[in-house]
Amino acid sequence: MHRIRIAAFSLFVLALNASPAQERINSVELFGTFIGSSKLFHHPEDSDELVRSQFLPLNNIFSAGADVRHIIEEFRIQVGVSVEYISKTDVISIPLSSSGSVPVRDGFTAIPVELSGYFFIPLGDEKIRFYMGGGGGAYFGTRRYTFAGADAVPVERNIGYGIHVLSGAQYALGEAVSLRSELKFRDVQFETTNRFEQLSTTYLGRTILLDQTPLRSRINIDGMTLTLGLVLRF
Repeated sequence: MHRIRIAAFSLFVLALNASPAQERINSVELFGTFIGSSKLFHHPEDSDELVRSQFLPLNNIFSAGADVRHIIEEFRIQVGVSVEYISKTDVISIPLSSSGSVPVRDGFTAIPVELSGYFFIPLGDEKIRFYMGGGGGAYFGTRRYTFAGADAVPVERNIGYGIHVLSGAQYALGEAVSLRSELKFRDVQFETTNRFEQLSTTYLGRTILLDQTPLRSRINIDGMTLTLGLVLRF
């Protein structure tokens, strides 16, 4: 808590000393994102702590999104809303018996919707501007699970909520177009439940029974996020 207060005070001081806002106070950005790591917990409610802590690592994720921002000139701050689409799956092989194994596709799709505030740092010049910020978001998503060609469909989805902090830089390519790069730290987490709609599936001529127990899982996207986007200011 003490560190958060120091960070908040520092952002406030930077905002008071920030240079005047540009005439173009609105912007729209399309960006690409690299996310370092995420985890898919298969048994988040198990009574055994060792079982609860087991997860499938899903790393090096590339995604895309859009961002809309507005400068509030009287307060020398910028506010914005962003939407991002994140998807990652991995293919693993699970032994079914001594005679062979079956392929499993496991992963998730997530859509973070985030509200942020930004404070310009009094560094750089008219061409390049630096900023810091933070905010909160709602995170929608679901697990994507396929066992031997059979899909376990989502039957329940819980919205996750979280906060984030960030820093970035914006370089003007022209009067109305800029490049923007941003480094963000956040802790995206949500839970989802999947279940097989069919009783069995056929793989390589073999009939495989499917477990009808609901598959409860937790997705945690906690890796560093790096974005690069093209900005139109108006």
